[in-house]
Amino acid sequence: MHKLTRAACIPAFLLASQAAFADPAIDAFEAAQQAAWNAHDAAAYTAAIDPAADVIAAPGWHWTGQAEAARNVGDGFKIVYAKAQLTLSDAQVRTLTPELAFVTLNWSITGARTIDGSQDAGEQHGFETQLLERRGASWIIHSQQDTASAAPLPTSQQFPNRSTAAPAAFPTAPPPVRRCIIARTNGDCVLYGKAKPAKTN
Repeated sequence: MHKLTRAACIPAFLLASQAAFADPAIDAFEAAQQAAWNAHDAAAYTAAIDPAADVIAAPGWHWTGQAEAARNVGDGFKIVYAKAQLTLSDAQVRTLTPELAFVTLNWSITGARTIDGSQDAGEQHGFETQLLERRGASWIIHSQQDTASAAPLPTSQQFPNRSTAAPAAFPTAPPPVRRCIIARTNGDCVLYGKAKPAKTN
């Protein structure tokens, strides 16, 4: 969630996704959220937030409930996000129960201004998680956390075969092993000697 800051970050509850979701109702819910945000309609956008929802903004601020979210989002749409547009990618849904779903999204915002409206704030990027609860034919937001990123986040589409190997900059040999010169009877070392290199295969 972006909040009003000097860098023009206000929360974004996250919004919709361009990717298809596992449940048509979630797909419709996220599409409506995105459309409301891009129309700068704070009331429509925050109507999907539960009155007791927890929203954690990227800087660590905590908002509670729909009313508090509506005030902050509305303030953001007046200047900072008055002409901004949101784009989401790499949306993924994990069904926890028939009534609960966990959603993750990558997002970017263009057209944001600094808090005084004097200049372009630059493109903003981040990652969001949502806990959604089914309410009738649609969903509501129970919990949301937003984390900002300094650059576009990589997506699974861009990196389909991520390696689990350690980065090349990491040492390939294990660290030296310290030798114990004097030890207590319980095994605790009192004095260590010069470390010797660990054996490698």
